[in-house]
Amino acid sequence: MNALKLWIAPALLVGLLAACASPTPAPVLLTLPPAAPAPSVAAAPSAVAASAPLLAVRRVNIPEYLVARRVRYRADSATLAEWPNTYWAERIEIGVSREFVSALRQQLPGWAICETNCGDHVPAMTLQLNLVPMDFVRGTQQLQAHARLTLSDGGATAHVLRVEERSFTLPAAADTAQAHAQAIATLIQKVAAEAAPMIRDARR
Repeated sequence: MNALKLWIAPALLVGLLAACASPTPAPVLLTLPPAAPAPSVAAAPSAVAASAPLLAVRRVNIPEYLVARRVRYRADSATLAEWPNTYWAERIEIGVSREFVSALRQQLPGWAICETNCGDHVPAMTLQLNLVPMDFVRGTQQLQAHARLTLSDGGATAHVLRVEERSFTLPAAADTAQAHAQAIATLIQKVAAEAAPMIRDARR
């Protein structure tokens, strides 16, 4: 029995030393790739021509179950899972909203665009984007999303001018969290390209 104890003790010590020698890897902080190149003009309404129409873009609505630091994907129709040891570097709804505004600025170079609050400026129109769902389905490596674009006038009592809906299924380049983020950036670009003619037409 004593011999068995003497054999177990070194084995436990070796195991503890091995655990100490293998630290937990640093967490991965994930950001959305830019949906569009940085605009060459300042984003403030005062920096563009006085005649430029002003568009206010509200914060993008995404599913509540995705609003978390962990990067979540759809494991199946009823189950969410998370990429291991991976976190959004910023709140995902803020990143999606910022990149959507950036992509719109590229699509609408003759417009002034403000994010939610336009200060003393009265917007000609207001745009609200809902991306529900916006699910990365890991089994098929696809981002599945439905976009609802609601364009309203800029009056004190806003009236809806136009509503359009689009569905998207976008393939990811790989089975990775980074490819998941890139698919979201591609989605943002495509939605901005759909929104731009809708906005221009409503201005005519």
